[in-house]
Amino acid sequence: MSFEFDASEFFFRLDEIENLLLKTAERSMTDSVEDLARIASQIAPIDTSTLRKSVKTKVTWKSGKLQGEVWFYAVERSPKYGRFNYALWTHEYMGDSQLGPLSSGAGGTDGYTVGSKYLERPLKGESSKYLVEWMAKELRKVLGS
Repeated sequence: MSFEFDASEFFFRLDEIENLLLKTAERSMTDSVEDLARIASQIAPIDTSTLRKSVKTKVTWKSGKLQGEVWFYAVERSPKYGRFNYALWTHEYMGDSQLGPLSSGAGGTDGYTVGSKYLERPLKGESSKYLVEWMAKELRKVLGS
């Protein structure tokens, strides 16, 4: 008695599923970083809108790991301090009592107010939505469960 099994179709389908999972994960990561950028830019302090307009996003694969990045880059010139990273200062060091009239009058979005930690607050607050509700849900669809 002999038994033959041609596994080529099986492995072909596995490769297809793997590729679909990777594309789905990348699409979900892109949706997540774009949503984070949207929220963060709407709750960043506003004076000239340079900071809010400077938001950038990037999704890459590095060493087999999917990475999403959101960042702000705004360098300003201060008479007292010279060139300084305004994005870093407003995120890390500016107190909410230092908000100008435009920032104080801005309403915020998605339950977040305008102020410092404008990237960190929504990242922490929305991470479950991004990982569980968006990414895991889409990956489960691909796997059929």
